[in-house]
Amino acid sequence: MQQKKKIAVIFAAHGEAETTRFIENYRVTLQTLAHASQVMPIPGALQHTISFTSSIKKLIRSRTNAECSPHNSITRDQVGAVQQLLDDSPYATRFDFEVYAAFSASPPYVEHVIEQTRDYDGQVIVSMSPIDNSLSCGLLCSYLAASRSPGELGKVKVLSRFWCDERLYSMYCDYLFEHSSDQCRTRAAVKDEERVLLLLFHGTLVKDSKGNPPLFRTGHDETMRFARRLQEVLLGDTRNPYGRIMTVYLNHNVGGEWTRPSFEEVSRMLKEEGSKVVDLFGSGYFADGNETIHRAGELRRTSLVMEATSIPCLNNTPAFTGYLASRVIDAARQIMRGEMK
Repeated sequence: MQQKKKIAVIFAAHGEAETTRFIENYRVTLQTLAHASQVMPIPGALQHTISFTSSIKKLIRSRTNAECSPHNSITRDQVGAVQQLLDDSPYATRFDFEVYAAFSASPPYVEHVIEQTRDYDGQVIVSMSPIDNSLSCGLLCSYLAASRSPGELGKVKVLSRFWCDERLYSMYCDYLFEHSSDQCRTRAAVKDEERVLLLLFHGTLVKDSKGNPPLFRTGHDETMRFARRLQEVLLGDTRNPYGRIMTVYLNHNVGGEWTRPSFEEVSRMLKEEGSKVVDLFGSGYFADGNETIHRAGELRRTSLVMEATSIPCLNNTPAFTGYLASRVIDAARQIMRGEMK
C-alpha cells in the first residue's frame, strides 16, 4: 500500500488579543506595528506609543463592554471544522492532512508553524483574508522566498486571491440573505426601502502624508473591485430585501488619506437621514474580531437608527468550511503533481 503524503495546512490569520489585559493587547499591537513598519515608516517610539494608548483604550472600554475579540478562537474552530472534512474526504487515503491555526500578531506565529512543518511532504498555507496586500500575503510570500530554495518552494502552495473567486460571491449571497430572512421573521414590519445593508471593508491608505501614492501594495484596487462586484451581485439577486446597500471602510486614519466613505462618515449620514433598520456585515473579513464586533453598538450610539444588527462574518459556517477544504485538496493535488514531474 502506498504511503500517504503528509500535508501541513496552515491557516495564516492576523491574530488578536484574547483578553482585555493590558500587556497582552500591548504585545499584539506592537507585533502588528512591527510588521507594518517593514513596508511603511513607523518610528519605534511611535509604535510603542500607539500600542500603549490602544491597550489603555481597550482596558477602559472593558469596564462597560467586556466582550473580547473572538478572532483567534474562531480561527481555531475553522481549523477543527476543516480538519474533520479533510479526514472524512476520499482524499484522506492519499494525504495525511494536519491543519494548524497560526497568526501574524499573536502566538503561535505563522513563521514558527511554517518552520515546524518544513519537513512535511507539502505545505498549504491559507491566507485568511479575502484581500491580498503587502502586510498579509505579501509578507508571507517574502518570508517564504527568503527562507526556501526553489526546490523547497515547489512543495509549498499559498492560497490567496479569494477576492476574485466567483464562488465566494455566491456564498456571500446565500449567507447574507439567509440571515436577513431570519431577522425579518423576528422584527416588526419594516419596508424594504427603509432597510440598509452596510458592507464593511478594511480601509486602505490611498495617499501618504505627502499626498503621494503609497510605496507598498495596499490592496486598494483589489478592495474596490471586490466591493463593486459584491454589491453588484447582491443587488441583482431576487432575494435582496434591502433598499440600499452601501460599502463602508474601517480606517485607521494615520499616515495620510484613507478610503471613503468611512464608517464615521456613514454614521453621520444615517443620523441625518433617520434610517430605521441597518444591518452590518464584515464582508472584508473571514472572521470576526475587534474591528467588527463593536460596530453595531457604535452605530446605535452615534445615529438615530431604530435597529442596528451585526451579521457575523463567514467564520466557521459549513459552506465556508467546505469551500476552504476543497481549495486545500486542490492545492495538495497540485503539489503532488509538481513533485512527480
